[in-house]
Formats: sequence, C-alpha cells, structure tokens
Amino acid sequence: MKYIVRSLKYLVVLCVLYVAMVWLKLVTEPMPVTLWEAVEAYLSTDRGRLMMVCFVALAALYPLFSFMRSRIADCDIVADRVRIDNAMYVYGFKLVEERDGVLVYRATGILQRLWFVFEDRVEVRTVDGGVELYGVRRAVARIAFQLKAYIANRRFEDVENK
Repeated sequence: MKYIVRSLKYLVVLCVLYVAMVWLKLVTEPMPVTLWEAVEAYLSTDRGRLMMVCFVALAALYPLFSFMRSRIADCDIVADRVRIDNAMYVYGFKLVEERDGVLVYRATGILQRLWFVFEDRVEVRTVDGGVELYGVRRAVARIAFQLKAYIANRRFEDVENK
C-alpha cells in the first residue's frame, strides 16, 4: 500500500509541475484561452496522451529508484550518536523517534518536507559492524557522505585527546 501511495504522490507532483509550466507559458505569451482550456487542448493531442502515459509510468517506477539503503561501517549507534545527530542536523533533519536500535529522523521545515513530498523519513538502524540508513535517495546519499566523513575524522579526535 505504501508503494501505491508514494506513486500517487509523485504523479500529483508531476501533474502540478505540468500545469505550472502551462501557466508560465500563458503568462509569458498571452493567448485568448484560459489555463484549463490550454491544458485540455494539449492533452487531447497524441503528444499529450503520450506525456500522460509517461507520467504514469514514471510515477509507477518512482518508489523503486528513489529510496535507498546505505551502510556505514565502524559506526556504532550509541558511541557515535553525536556524529549521527550532527550529520542529520547539517541536512535539516531532527530526531523524532527512538526505539530498539532504530533512530527515526524527519525534515525540520515545511518547505523541505514538501520538497521530499512528505517522504522525509530517514531511519538509522544497527547492522553487523555498523549502521544502515534508509530513506529518500537524495537525503540518504548526502547524509551518508557526511556521516562517513565524521567517522573518518574520529581517528583525529582520538589522537588529539591523548
């Protein structure tokens, strides 16, 4: 069910973007038609129908390629908690839930949540030899890169403290 909801959200976003582009075209090149007449005229053509088929296909595939898991070795969810929190904070995420070795983060601002189509949940869980991040690809990739840098810099912190 979650897959279908994610696909429908993305389809709505694509349709809103299309209507916004048609509106911008009407604003820059005034024509004696309304926005909905222009949308209806374009969608009644073969190109318009093909575009809608592509929108539906893209929305149907969206959940397959837009979510990812990333493993980070040598990271402990308890010992490196400050580093995990800092990596999340850098990209605008805050802790909303903590349970049995799983930390759940959400985006802090409404604009960021809208940008992620309210799929802004990033989970950090303990796995063998490290942690695993799961969530929207663009957020997880950035956070994982930042967290790996923090983990790599941990060795310098240990040297300075001795």
